[in-house]
Amino acid sequence: MKILMLSCNTGQGHNSAAKAVCEQFIKFGEECVVKDTLAYASEYYSKLICESYTKIVMHTPRAFGAGYKLCKSMPTVSKIKSVPYISNMLTTKKLYDDIIEGGFEAVVCTHVFAGQAMTHIKHKYGLDMPVYIISTDYSFCPFFDELDVGRYFIPINVIRHEFTNKGIPKEKITVTGIPVSQRFTQNCGDKNAYKEALGLDRGRDYCLIMSGSMGYGDIYELTDKILESGIENTSVIVICGNNHKLKDGLEEKYAGNGSVISVGYTNRVDEYMKASSVVVTKPGGLSSTESMVCGVPLVLTKPIPGCETENFELLTKLGTAVGGTKPSEAAQKIKVILTNPDVAEQIVSMQNKYISKTSAADIAEAVLKGKIAQDEFVS
Repeated sequence: MKILMLSCNTGQGHNSAAKAVCEQFIKFGEECVVKDTLAYASEYYSKLICESYTKIVMHTPRAFGAGYKLCKSMPTVSKIKSVPYISNMLTTKKLYDDIIEGGFEAVVCTHVFAGQAMTHIKHKYGLDMPVYIISTDYSFCPFFDELDVGRYFIPINVIRHEFTNKGIPKEKITVTGIPVSQRFTQNCGDKNAYKEALGLDRGRDYCLIMSGSMGYGDIYELTDKILESGIENTSVIVICGNNHKLKDGLEEKYAGNGSVISVGYTNRVDEYMKASSVVVTKPGGLSSTESMVCGVPLVLTKPIPGCETENFELLTKLGTAVGGTKPSEAAQKIKVILTNPDVAEQIVSMQNKYISKTSAADIAEAVLKGKIAQDEFVS
């Protein structure tokens, strides 16, 4: 079977989810590729949307959050399409041609933009092909109710009602969890082995700060507060992602301070997580899930208003993470975790209860086994 994974370059989470499922398809002996939906309009268009999104969430997060709430509160009107839906129609001709010429037999989307493009293709060209969408956040994404797909793979059962309340038939909803690469789920537990592999001190605890692929959040103040909290024998590692300015700034500010380590973009995030005693991150769906499947206590801080706020609220409510929206609050939560083993164990216990480690494989298997009959798809 040949499968097309359609993602979107607005942050790395959607790409990571697509790659994780693609990894499983290939492991099962199938052919699979990951492509950027927006690039079908043009590479320039994809770059423009990605850069615009980054600027909005970094410089005007409240405006982004207000827009998110407005879009989510809009009633479903089948005959009136949203602005994003209309914009994503720009991608559909080249995307349709690629699907036909490439011989793809199924399409799996990890972003609502991809789902909108595929919905338009089905209606305009009469494409008779299985189309699926994966929810990469712990909430109902705006415009999901515009989609004509056969199955929604959602992260957790407690949000199922958000989908049905928006008119999604319950038979089209499957709870799988958010897919992450198997690198994060394998060989967890031996922290010292990962410390050695990364050149870290076996005798120290490490607090890992994930700044996100966009480097969002007040990392400097958070690092200061952790250092000032008086936690003994603990170092801070900051994964800066693609934010070179942040990495250079940290190296300059903490020059000579062996308790702060800054790391740029790396493909060894899973190893850093497994070597750490606590992970601190903004509550992106993928970064949070990657940490939780590693079995590491998680502190969520400074969400981007919108889906990350909803991730923050749900995960802290379930006990799979603790939250501190201010650097001082986050630092205090970190100290509690590092000085109270029972607290750390309780968080990991809740992660094991609610968060699946086999999501990527389960999604791939569902597609390959043809559990979703062709006649279930909305015409």
